Amino acid sequence: MGGGEDAMAPEIYIMGDIHGSFKPVRDFIDRNPRVKSLKEKPVLILLGDSGINFFLNHRDTELKKTLSKYPLKYFVIRGNHDQRPTILAKERPDEWTTELFFGNFVLVEKAYPNIKYAKDIVDMYFIPFKDRDLSTLVIPGAYSVDKFYRLQKGWPWYPEEQLSEEEMEDGLELLSAANWKCDLVLSHTCPMIYEPTDLFLPTIDQSMVDRTMERYLGRIESKLDYKLWCWGHFHDRRVYPEHDGRRIVMVYNDLALDLNQAMNDGKYVWV
Repeated sequence: MGGGEDAMAPEIYIMGDIHGSFKPVRDFIDRNPRVKSLKEKPVLILLGDSGINFFLNHRDTELKKTLSKYPLKYFVIRGNHDQRPTILAKERPDEWTTELFFGNFVLVEKAYPNIKYAKDIVDMYFIPFKDRDLSTLVIPGAYSVDKFYRLQKGWPWYPEEQLSEEEMEDGLELLSAANWKCDLVLSHTCPMIYEPTDLFLPTIDQSMVDRTMERYLGRIESKLDYKLWCWGHFHDRRVYPEHDGRRIVMVYNDLALDLNQAMNDGKYVWV
């Protein structure tokens, strides 16, 4: 898929944080029963905080089993409430593998081959679209604003949730080599200029929030020539005003964005 791997481009949809629940995906299938009959399985892109590798116990296993029952392939981008798949693969190498998907390597847990995890770094994928591939910049990670609450409660929190300085610098070098151009950007959080301050949790002291990732994405956004940027993280669905031919969308799990439609004619079709 991508890079000439498949002759027919699949239908592709984008959804935000499902936080360990199969229900948003089940509801997506219920709203769109036609996807069950498609020859090529649609791809559902999850923009972080999927919770698929969150508890690291039977709860994750049950979620993966349930998601695997649906007629979908998943392209999972890591959020702040997800353990890095590279760490899991290193800990259990016999249970994981790599394969080509969207024109680049992804990590796959052998027991759940339809769940494809994007790399834990800034990298470029190539999503099939009509007679060409969409150059797609993938940027994982974010900061957990509830970090200290989670630590106090003994809940999962992963210290590698944000990109390291080295990973961020490598991402900038990648973009420089790509002449700061791509068709699509998929990230978990957003450039700082687009932070939805009205959605900030009132119980969180914002002076304690680490905005390293948002500032980093802001550096990229100010220089990057792109057509569409999608992110999740803030638990709402919004379309921002288009500027200089660039379109910006925040997604959540209540509805999925039809990527093919958005890239084809700029229409935001939510299903």
